[in-house]
Amino acid sequence: MAKLYPNRYKHHRTYKRKLNVKVSILLAAMLTLTGCSLLPVEDESLQPPLVQPAEEELDIVEATRGNIETSLRGTANFVSASSATLFFKENGGRLKSMKAKVGEEVKAGELLAELETDDLDLQIRLQKLNVERARLLYKEAQQSGLVKTELRLREIDMEREELQLDNMEKKLSAARIYAPISGIVTFTETLNTGDIVSAYQTIITIADPSDMKLIYTASDSKDLLSVQTGMPVGLKYKGKDYEGTVLQSPAEAPQTTDEAKSERNSVTIIIGMKDAPSDVKIGHSAELTIKLQSRENVILLPRSAIRSYMGRSYVQVAEGDQRKEVDVELGLTTPTQVEVVKGLEETQQVILNN
Repeated sequence: MAKLYPNRYKHHRTYKRKLNVKVSILLAAMLTLTGCSLLPVEDESLQPPLVQPAEEELDIVEATRGNIETSLRGTANFVSASSATLFFKENGGRLKSMKAKVGEEVKAGELLAELETDDLDLQIRLQKLNVERARLLYKEAQQSGLVKTELRLREIDMEREELQLDNMEKKLSAARIYAPISGIVTFTETLNTGDIVSAYQTIITIADPSDMKLIYTASDSKDLLSVQTGMPVGLKYKGKDYEGTVLQSPAEAPQTTDEAKSERNSVTIIIGMKDAPSDVKIGHSAELTIKLQSRENVILLPRSAIRSYMGRSYVQVAEGDQRKEVDVELGLTTPTQVEVVKGLEETQQVILNN
């Protein structure tokens, strides 16, 4: 048939090819428009059910009137009220010997340490002989009736020898440390024979255990602003209560140009214990309580009710379903309570800052 109708056959094949092309274009367009519609459709995610929020529970307290008292509490340590810090004066040198040991009892006047002085001891003995000789010659001159000039020359010789002896003895004394008081050695510098020691370097500390006092050191000088000399102090030592008195507060501490000492004095109080027990030892401690300030019939709140921001103190007051911020002026404060001086009235409902 192809041979009988060649044009007709060719026209049929062309038409079929164009038809296939149109079908392909149409399918491509459908795929483009439907995207992944031919792929399996995923199930739509379900939205979580709506939950009614629970009502907020507030911790509310009522502003009430009462009494408030502030106090200083801490731990004080027993130290000797009479102690001595020992060092070599004027000049240092090489250590010859150290006789003091920590914990040992020493007597006043006992030799505790000395520096090398070469043959100074021998020189002093020889000079004592020179002094004795000069004195004898002067006495002889007086008895023999020498004229004033010759007598004065003998006197000058005697004074010269005495001055030399005095100078030698001062050098020897400066090279030795003697105990100025009786007591217990509480500190010795770690030194060996032959070590160099500087003048005024602390070598030994002695404390008299028969005269005790308590030292309390605060973390901040502001904690001691209300402490004054003469204030009563409650003390507890080994479970028993004792009475005490502030002997020195920072305000009454001696003035000093030593910055370290001045800073130490600003955070230190000295306390005396009445009828101290005989078994108190240096280094023991006692709990102290000093009543500082007290006020009666003032508005009080728990400390947890106070809020602060950028130096501002305020509270949240509950008024029905509403909250209201109120600025307050604070007074005395304890670890649990605070005095409200201004801004709040009695019976107002305050929300705790939990």
